[in-house]
Amino acid sequence: MPARIPMTERQRTELLALPVTEEEVVARYSLDDAELKAIARLRSPANRLGYALQLCCLRYPGRYLRRGEMLPAVMLDYIAEQIDVDTDVIAEFARRGPTRYEQLAVIKRNHAFQDLTHPLRAKLGVWLEDEAAVLVDGRLLLERLIEKMRDERVIIPGLSVIERMTASALHRADKAMAIMIFDQLDVAARKRLDAILADKMHEQKSRLSWLRAPPHQVSARSLIELLDKVDAIRNLDLQSVVVPDSGRARVHQMAREGVRLTAQALQQMSAPRRMATLVATMRDLEATTTDAALAMFGSLVGRANLRARKRLEDTILATADQGRERLVRIAAVLEAMTKALRNGKDVAEAVTSVASIELIEADAQLIRRTTKPGRPEVIGALAPEYRVFKQVGSRFLATFTFEGRNATAALRTAMAVLVELGSNWRKLLPADVPLGHIERRWHRQLFADGKIDRTYWELATYFAVSSALASGDIWVPTSRIHRALEDLLDPASSPSIKSSPVLPQMEKPSFDQWFADKSSQLDQALLGTMRGLSAKDASLFRGDKLRFPKMPKELTADDESTRDRSLLIYRLLPTVRITDVLHQVSKWTGFVDHFTHVSTGLPPSDERAFLASLIAEATNLGLTRMADICDVASRRALLRMQTWHMREDTFRAALGSLTDAIHAEPVAAWFGEGWRASADGQHFYLGGPGESGGTVNAHYGRDPIVKIYTTITDRYAPLHQTVIAGTAGEAIHALDGILGHESGVEVSALHVDGGGVSDIVFCVMSMLGLNFEPRIPRLSDRKLYAFEPRARYGKLAPLFGHRLDENLIRSHWDDIHQVITAMGNRVVTPSLILKKLSAYRQQNSLAAAMREVGRIERTLFTLRWFDDPELRTLVTAELNKGEARNTLARAVAFHRLGRFRDRGTENQQVRAAALNLVTAAIILFNCRYLGRAGEALQGKGAAGVDEALGQISPLGWDHINLTGDYVFSDNAQLDSDGFLPLKFAQE
Repeated sequence: MPARIPMTERQRTELLALPVTEEEVVARYSLDDAELKAIARLRSPANRLGYALQLCCLRYPGRYLRRGEMLPAVMLDYIAEQIDVDTDVIAEFARRGPTRYEQLAVIKRNHAFQDLTHPLRAKLGVWLEDEAAVLVDGRLLLERLIEKMRDERVIIPGLSVIERMTASALHRADKAMAIMIFDQLDVAARKRLDAILADKMHEQKSRLSWLRAPPHQVSARSLIELLDKVDAIRNLDLQSVVVPDSGRARVHQMAREGVRLTAQALQQMSAPRRMATLVATMRDLEATTTDAALAMFGSLVGRANLRARKRLEDTILATADQGRERLVRIAAVLEAMTKALRNGKDVAEAVTSVASIELIEADAQLIRRTTKPGRPEVIGALAPEYRVFKQVGSRFLATFTFEGRNATAALRTAMAVLVELGSNWRKLLPADVPLGHIERRWHRQLFADGKIDRTYWELATYFAVSSALASGDIWVPTSRIHRALEDLLDPASSPSIKSSPVLPQMEKPSFDQWFADKSSQLDQALLGTMRGLSAKDASLFRGDKLRFPKMPKELTADDESTRDRSLLIYRLLPTVRITDVLHQVSKWTGFVDHFTHVSTGLPPSDERAFLASLIAEATNLGLTRMADICDVASRRALLRMQTWHMREDTFRAALGSLTDAIHAEPVAAWFGEGWRASADGQHFYLGGPGESGGTVNAHYGRDPIVKIYTTITDRYAPLHQTVIAGTAGEAIHALDGILGHESGVEVSALHVDGGGVSDIVFCVMSMLGLNFEPRIPRLSDRKLYAFEPRARYGKLAPLFGHRLDENLIRSHWDDIHQVITAMGNRVVTPSLILKKLSAYRQQNSLAAAMREVGRIERTLFTLRWFDDPELRTLVTAELNKGEARNTLARAVAFHRLGRFRDRGTENQQVRAAALNLVTAAIILFNCRYLGRAGEALQGKGAAGVDEALGQISPLGWDHINLTGDYVFSDNAQLDSDGFLPLKFAQE
């Protein structure tokens, strides 16, 4: 049984520490009339002050005032002021020991304080067990116990006593949950679970390791392996194990440990604990593997489209080369015919002398086919991809239970037909085969010969399944991601629920009031722009399209002078290793302490080993190479740090602490106001094992890539990052950063480039009370929207799209606010909902209503963008900060030619989070030392320092050694303030 709650000494000290701020002292130690009367009865000032101090200490933090304890000055002054005595008399009170104990007895009697006797301890023990049943965090349970004792005026005898009580309650709760799960398993189920640890899939891999391994690549074989894993987990027959709602947190904690523990570590546990951990782990793996299989199916559909498009492009290129030969031949035929007619010779003989009639006929047919109007159809080149879906399609559909909306009835019937056929072509399609789910673009291939082409019917059905899963029209109840939209928005059932909201709660406005305000605002803005066109340059409205001139900025002599001063400031910064940068930043912020252990909740025991592991991930070096170079820990020690301390939640908390520290730096105020943010994607090429898991984006070449989508504030502080597919749209991730961070920054405006723009994002940002200000790359391509007829707006009329639908928005007003509230309360990740809404077909009314709202906001912003050159300059400047930060990230992650070799998405997420954290540490380091350098220059009488700081950025790295020298300095030369000396101070 654990004797204590895992905590650092600082955490233990803070639990029962006296308040040190004036706000806390006033809130905790304001004495009421009854207390003041009791104190006034004492004769000497020393006794009155001693009595008041002991009373206040028993009230908060709830313990005895220790003999000889140093009291915070603000506490002593405030209490002495209330009882009208001099603080100096405390020395007289401290000399008389008997008085202290006599007063304690009086205080207990007069103010109903009681000691922790055995009957009371037993009563608190019962309360603790009830609380421990729903909690797994020992520190949180301990804090609740302390609050309970304060409320009931039970004196805390010592932290070790209540620590043991809390640890004992947690231990009994863990044991009770393990036994409850163990008792629900029969002997056969226990043997099946033990076989997961004992059986070997390969010589060095247990069945447990096989179940936890991520897929190797996007392929039919990988999908089959995922389906095998789902079947293997289901064959354990654990569905009968029931876990009460109160035990969900404890089972989740067991799963977090189980996915990291080795088979050998699990075998060393007691039988009940091992069985319970395996049950929790298998349930978690079933959901994880289900999501992976559904994502893999979607990737196969995407790859089929990509291959078909590439095949079509290659065919068009080949046809073009052959087409030139045909055209030359036809030209020769026409010339021969012309000469024969003019000279009265035989035309047929002249034509056949050039080419045979059969060849000429073939040329004519091919030319006619290749010059057919319209774009070539990719669907016509999909037939070769059918073999993949024939191999895995029916089994994929049979493995999962699909549910859906009424509109998907035809699709679900078609899915049942595919399961029944089982890819067996000896079985014929039924006479009443469903066709209602097939889009019109498939019809040409589907009915090519007057009958249904089975290959294309199956392909159309599989593609429809992928689209319906992406949009949420159909779902799988056992999935975390692909569940019903209503379940995702429900706080009680959402697994992605996070900490408290980062945005203030907003009241839901009435639709009538909102519509009146928005329609009037939109109408006035459009009329104002229309009337102002005559006063603008005619070139801004040319060809019935809005345009704006580019305004190149030329450097002036003052700008060059400021730039030179900025470079001078940077030259003063000390030259330092990246290891020492992180060590200093850790001393300033304690960000390493946020990387708590999955099981114990303690920070890393070896800070250098942890920082080495962090650098290995951020620089793309890898743990093996880092262990060989840094000489602070073995590869296994670094791997332990990564496995047990590096998680999404710990990275998020650590990054939040660095973001707050950057914003608190005085020099950071020169960079921005602190309430703007920008988001941008940065591509990284994949190599080695990771190459098979990437996607090809033609914009970046023919190599597979992933993108890290990062959000930073206008003070260069990173807020958030996530890894997305190379071909994924950025717009759906634009909100994750401002709603998913854990810093104290309050973002009011978000800037993105053209890839992050969508109507639904405009809608969500507006409903959340935030400003969405993207960069519009081609204003001439933008449509305008209004509730009024387009003719009302005169010369702007050609720019309008369809008329906005008031009734559509009204009918979905409550649904829209349910989605917005879920995002604002952090019930669900915005990108998960936006991905589904963006994937909805046009006829989905909720998505369509949100698009209508977004088009209102987009039109208003487009008009601002056209009229306001300062807005265009501001947005471009903010986005340039993100581009510059990407350059720093590229410089940090330079090992292995900058190519990520991580195969699994989870590993890529860890690498991206480590890279973002290290860049944040560099930015904070630079902010601190740039400020010191500026102060030093001003102290020497240098001019123009403020202007230089206004032009500088904290993204420089020339003074930081990022390449290979990963040694920690044991005896760094620091100045009297604990900082590395600036360079001119060393001269």
